[in-house]
Amino acid sequence: MNINDYFNKINEICQKIFTETLEDTSSFGKVHHLSSCLFEFSENLNDKHESDLLRAVSSQVEASALSLSLGLYRQAFSSLRLALELGLGTVHFSLFKLEHHEWLIGKNDIKWSKLINEENGVLSQRLTTAFFPELNDNIEEYNGKASNVYRKLSEFVHGNYETWEKSGLVLKKNDELISRYFLYLESVKEVLLFALCCRYMKTFTIPQLESMQFISEDLGHVEPIRLLMGGPKGK
Repeated sequence: MNINDYFNKINEICQKIFTETLEDTSSFGKVHHLSSCLFEFSENLNDKHESDLLRAVSSQVEASALSLSLGLYRQAFSSLRLALELGLGTVHFSLFKLEHHEWLIGKNDIKWSKLINEENGVLSQRLTTAFFPELNDNIEEYNGKASNVYRKLSEFVHGNYETWEKSGLVLKKNDELISRYFLYLESVKEVLLFALCCRYMKTFTIPQLESMQFISEDLGHVEPIRLLMGGPKGK
């Protein structure tokens, strides 16, 4: 088999997986929803570099779903982890502008241990106290959610044996990994939107908040966020 025939055969397999996987339009709609929310959030940020980075997160979410649809499961989980890192990195860089500009010229890296640090990270009471103190009681829960989903996504990035066993070495549709992806996507969505709300929500005008009704839809169960969006106080 020559090289063209070889890759055409792989493409045929991927396209078959693509057609079968996209039958679940409801789940892929959730991907588009998150991507759209992140893009809309980016349009309300004043700092161009922060806005551009959040748009990159939006694109990365879509890229992860494209990999999933083609049966490239390891790549799908890796891209979703990158979206989580870049999304929380947007918040981090909004606080440390020197690090952000160093990152833009390739002189700095996004370090997960910094992002998730319980005392000084983007999901710490130090941040909520400064920007949204009513969320102090919620921050530990979301720090834990972020750590948990990051650890699970990292298993595919690091090539843990169990992930090879589940994804296999042959291209084929894997319903278990597809279900797992959408489960992790839900966690990534909640963590990213919560972190962005912690940092930026109180900087938005009322018209801006009114234009972002997805916040109420996705985080309306968090009372301080619901109240700021004009929702009712819980009993």
